[in-house]
Amino acid sequence: MIVAARARKLLFAALAVALILGGGETALRLAGFSYQPIPERIWLGRLKGGIPTAEVVFDRLVPGLFTRDGLLFWKPVAGKPPFNAAGLRSSRELPAVRPAGEFRVLAMGDSCTFLGEPRPWPEVLEERLAGGVSAPVRVLNAGVPAYSSLQGRRFLESRLDELDPDVVTLYFGWNDHWRATVKADADFPVRDARVVTLQSLLSYSRLYQAMNYLLKGRVRPRPGDNPGAADAPPFDPRRDLAAAAGGQPLRVPPDQFEGNLRAMVARVRAAGATAVLITAPSTLLSEAIPDYLVAHGFVTRDGEPIQVLHERYVALVRRVAGETGAPLVDAAADFAASPDAGRSLMRQDGIHLTAAGIQRLADLVAQAMTPLQSARESSSSPAASRSR
Repeated sequence: MIVAARARKLLFAALAVALILGGGETALRLAGFSYQPIPERIWLGRLKGGIPTAEVVFDRLVPGLFTRDGLLFWKPVAGKPPFNAAGLRSSRELPAVRPAGEFRVLAMGDSCTFLGEPRPWPEVLEERLAGGVSAPVRVLNAGVPAYSSLQGRRFLESRLDELDPDVVTLYFGWNDHWRATVKADADFPVRDARVVTLQSLLSYSRLYQAMNYLLKGRVRPRPGDNPGAADAPPFDPRRDLAAAAGGQPLRVPPDQFEGNLRAMVARVRAAGATAVLITAPSTLLSEAIPDYLVAHGFVTRDGEPIQVLHERYVALVRRVAGETGAPLVDAAADFAASPDAGRSLMRQDGIHLTAAGIQRLADLVAQAMTPLQSARESSSSPAASRSR
């Protein structure tokens, strides 16, 4: 009898808790409450009629297109267009067996590689390389929006052997020198896959979101507020990131950026392939920084001029190429030397490429690839081919 009474009490208590939680969840949903904590928020620029706007990857920009990952922070959902089953941007699937004599290029990068109207530059590059040759050519687009060189390095270290390219292009820089929302990329621990799965499931709950808001939002005062003030307003990422950015580190500081590039070049060479470095062209000036970059804390108007900071990272790409002997596609210098200083080749945001810019970059990379492609074709005989 005592055991049965205790069981009933536990059952009633469980029902009461379930009703409270269910009622809270329903109330929050009816009220329209939603909160995704930083760093789970991944801000990207989206072009609407040429005007940059800020959106949230997981919630609004591309619902269901990316998923959290313990190693890479986020990654494409494999098999969901525009990604194929390998998680690469392509409408074609990779064959189970690599075709004999195929010249394969792996294009690594961020949104500058992933995006493109009417199509990204790796697709145009494939056409350039395939013209006039009999051997098959395939360019794999592994660009992922908002990726830094650290994420590129981790992707490369974990998937290079599987993708088996002859050449790997490395086009990073922009996201590396944005201000971090919380801390530098390298300071985030690698999370266990089970923890990531649990967090992903819990993130759908408005109660879980509210808990995160209370823990990571309201208890954190705005920069400049008195931490002990009882009436300190809650921390609002949309409002306060710009104010906080001045004290935040870069996502990937210059020394780490250089280290990541060197590590990727070494990893590619160890696999018997060639790494080609690409400098990121820019027409972004401090006096014309898009408001969304400042509003979301990517840059500050009173800090180091954005063109100076960007050029520092471009110079590091050149230095790594020079000191390692890796082929360099200096798109930054080429675009700047164009008659209009690259303005017709760059979108209004000064970061991404126009259709003309995509064609130009594809041409530049194709020029660098020609001798590598010729060397691959000359060694494609059964006696000379490397084992795959």
